[in-house]
Amino acid sequence: MEQANETATVMEWPRWMRLNQASKYSGMCINTFKKHLVSTGRVKAHIYEFGSRYDKEEIDKAMLSGY
Repeated sequence: MEQANETATVMEWPRWMRLNQASKYSGMCINTFKKHLVSTGRVKAHIYEFGSRYDKEEIDKAMLSGY
């Protein structure tokens, strides 16, 4: 059963997230996420041809160090 929970977590929070997913993952509203993490450079918006994506590992590091 434990393996099923890990699979659900991976599917819910992919490594590369859109802005709305990243803000939800961090527990912040979109404006707060952009103000405290993106505009300060702690989390980068990686631009791709299909839009911006945010790295889950960068968000984790920023959240662990406190915002």
